[in-house]
Amino acid sequence: MPVRLKALPFDERNDRDFEDLTNRIRNGLDLIRKTKSLKPTQDTLAKLAKCSRRTLSLRRWPVEELKKIKHPPFVDRQSQTVAGAIKKGKGETPLTQLINQIRNYQDQNGQLFDRVQYLEEEQVTSALIRKSLEEDLEELRNQINQLEKQLRTTKLTVVRR
Repeated sequence: MPVRLKALPFDERNDRDFEDLTNRIRNGLDLIRKTKSLKPTQDTLAKLAKCSRRTLSLRRWPVEELKKIKHPPFVDRQSQTVAGAIKKGKGETPLTQLINQIRNYQDQNGQLFDRVQYLEEEQVTSALIRKSLEEDLEELRNQINQLEKQLRTTKLTVVRR
């Protein structure tokens, strides 16, 4: 029978904090993309997201996004403003549609990556909890065996008298 772990009191708070930080990182990245005067560095993003550079490095995807902003595959930061100006016209050009689609996929990829990373962390935590519970169970089984031995010994001595 599989062991079901009950939710810990702080799990919900951790989930909220994780999502809040993810949103702050995304907003910081969007601001860096839109504002040419902001340098696309981990320091800048960490200040905007109100987190440490280590947090960004551990999540990995924000650092990758910063690299894409520094050296984008299709457009540079200046042409993004050109694409925005074209968008204000009568319709979207195929290039702006492609750019928007790529950004959408990047956002989805970032969200999925965050979720996978969170689930991996939860898996490690669950494994540690499971190991601890298995050790406790083994210890309790040993105690039961010792108590059963004492009980048999006690019954034997009582019966002999």
